Amino acid sequence: MASPLQGGIAKTIGKALAGVMLPITLNRVSGGQYDPGTGGVTPGVTKTFKAKGLVEDWGAYYLANQLVAAGDRRVSIMATTLKTTPAPGDTVTSDGQTWNVIAVQSDPAKAVWVLQVR
Repeated sequence: MASPLQGGIAKTIGKALAGVMLPITLNRVSGGQYDPGTGGVTPGVTKTFKAKGLVEDWGAYYLANQLVAAGDRRVSIMATTLKTTPAPGDTVTSDGQTWNVIAVQSDPAKAVWVLQVR
């Protein structure tokens, strides 16, 4: 059963913050395989998803309690702008920098995806 917070609240939050968010690209690679003949890996297919969000540092609380590693970044993505569910192993690109997704969380309304990246 879906949460009663989903839907309307996520759309309202998405509309309210759309103008202040920055372009973010989520990249997902699938299909790469080990090639025993060459000893390498065949390239997979990269699928990109455009979204809007923010990239920021984690607060002192997260670092002091070792909830994230030094250098990790926090990427908040407006769920209404992303056509997939982010997952560990994806990469995120914003402002010319690319990070690997380590962990993914969402708020109860499913309005914002919060990614731990490094």
